[in-house]
Amino acid sequence: MGFLLILSIILQIVATVVAIRLAKITKYNFTWILFIIAFSALSFIRYGEYMRYIRAKDPVLPEEFYLWLGILTSICFAVAIFYVRKLFNYIYRTEFQRRLTEKRIVSTVLRTEEKERSRFSKELHDGLGPLLSSAKMSLSALSSRERDAADKELLEHTNYVIEEAVRALREISNNLSPHVLKEFGLARGIANFINKSLAINNIKIRFSTNLKNERFDTDIEVILYRVICELINNSIRHSHGTEINLSLLYNNNTLQLNYSDNGCGFNPQAMMDVGMGLSNICSRVNSIKGTTDITSSKGNGMRACITIDVTPYEHRKI
Repeated sequence: MGFLLILSIILQIVATVVAIRLAKITKYNFTWILFIIAFSALSFIRYGEYMRYIRAKDPVLPEEFYLWLGILTSICFAVAIFYVRKLFNYIYRTEFQRRLTEKRIVSTVLRTEEKERSRFSKELHDGLGPLLSSAKMSLSALSSRERDAADKELLEHTNYVIEEAVRALREISNNLSPHVLKEFGLARGIANFINKSLAINNIKIRFSTNLKNERFDTDIEVILYRVICELINNSIRHSHGTEINLSLLYNNNTLQLNYSDNGCGFNPQAMMDVGMGLSNICSRVNSIKGTTDITSSKGNGMRACITIDVTPYEHRKI
């Protein structure tokens, strides 16, 4: 019995020390002060019981003192429990605000990034584009004059280089800020990107959608477009697959993207830790209040399901 009383006293003292440390961390929150009082009172009660046990006589202090000390302990524990609930509610609210702030930061970063992409695309298209077109027209004028074979060959080669530069400029401008997406919406933008991917890659891409002329908030369209482009590029570059299946459905104010390939597969959590664009995809979807579910395993390809609730946003018809 004496050993158990000593052990109980030690545990109460340790608990008191822990409560003191927590009180310091939480800037002396009233909850931990109550716990400090309660554990200290319990330690004192157990010490009195131990002294009475080893001396086998009445305690120095009256029984009423220990009775009131026990009542104080019970009250402190009872009140502390209510304050613990308030503390957890505070922690929950703080965590919610932190996540909300993170979403706002990510959303702001993405909007700024897209704005800069659009500005850079416009400067390329409106600035460098006309200069290359002017140079091409000048070369065409020179080509119409009598030239020897060497000069004609040089002019033809120069004209070819300028045409390639114009084509590359348009491609870069479109990748920075897809004009089809802005003018015609999500379905046309995705279909246009897929057609370009099919032209330069040996892979089959099946795309189905029930979208027609629906338009959504700019953030939703741009982010979902970027996510799909990222998924397709990852499949082409890393999975070594031969087929991609993609569906985009709109029902009951919800956009759902189902994506799969028959590639080599991977460990989603490991890839999330090292990059590969998966964490970027999840961050982008999360910024527009969407959910992402990516599953994959070695040799079994990958599947991604992205769901976005568009209720908070005003969608419109063309």
